[in-house]
Amino acid sequence: SSEAENLNVSHARFLADSPATTKWKDEEGSSTPSGLEGSAEDFDSITEGKGKLSPTSSHLFKLILPLGDVDARTTGESVKAPPPTVFLLHPSQPLTHVSRLIASSFAPTADPSIAFRSAAPSGRRVQWSGSTDVGDFVRDVARATEFTIHITPKESGAKPETVLTVEVPTFADRTRFLRRRLDVVMRQQGDMEGLKRECDHEARRGARRVAVSGFGVLVLYWGAVARLTFWDYGWDVMEPITYLSGLSTVICGYLWFLYQGREVSYSSVLDRSISTRRRALYKARGLDIDRWHDLHAEARALRREIGQIARDYDQDWKRG
Repeated sequence: SSEAENLNVSHARFLADSPATTKWKDEEGSSTPSGLEGSAEDFDSITEGKGKLSPTSSHLFKLILPLGDVDARTTGESVKAPPPTVFLLHPSQPLTHVSRLIASSFAPTADPSIAFRSAAPSGRRVQWSGSTDVGDFVRDVARATEFTIHITPKESGAKPETVLTVEVPTFADRTRFLRRRLDVVMRQQGDMEGLKRECDHEARRGARRVAVSGFGVLVLYWGAVARLTFWDYGWDVMEPITYLSGLSTVICGYLWFLYQGREVSYSSVLDRSISTRRRALYKARGLDIDRWHDLHAEARALRREIGQIARDYDQDWKRG
């Protein structure tokens, strides 16, 4: 029906923060633009005199208000009220911007005055300044279950102030998109974790084999020098040979420093061997290590953001 079509807000997009390079197409075959999913549950609790504030996956807020009912009561016309009005709000926008959006939904002659009020911890009602950011306002009223919007038309003969009670999203509602994305990231990271662990283990094992082989070469070198010195040629012949071989070791170490930018040590050689072997295994096994690091960083950022929201709601949220 046309009314159901009016409730579909998936076509809306917050244009102000979108860069010029934004690709306006569906992601991963979805018919809904990212971050603006419309849910029928958001409209189930919308009744006369009651609205709802809902989160979106793009960090915007979706404010749903039955302004049609208010307009019908204000004008006194007995017509069927239109469906609820949906506003997409950015956390950095001030409440004055929200007031202008609400006021623009009424007739120009109405010119209503909009006020936002909530209950303080002591139970006393407070009115918020229009310069308050939406994000700060939502953080403060997060512990409450609702706040009110007071609409007072200025035209003569209009009915007195109308109060809309707006439901504040719970912690579960506020973080449902973040937790859903975190589950996806953790699942993708888990799929790559096994292959990465296998490559790391094989790289360390290969480096250890190289280290043991190096020890064997040193033992053979010691045995050869001892044999040639005490049984075959004597110290007069072997002394310059051992000196030159030791000097060659110093030269090779300096070349290592020039090439690698680090001093020669057993640990640096071992670390270099492991990292080289590891990168080769990642490439051979098709593991995108940059993607794995991106997922790790995104998961950390999501946990931090959910933790910040949990503090707003006095929740003890922990996720491994």
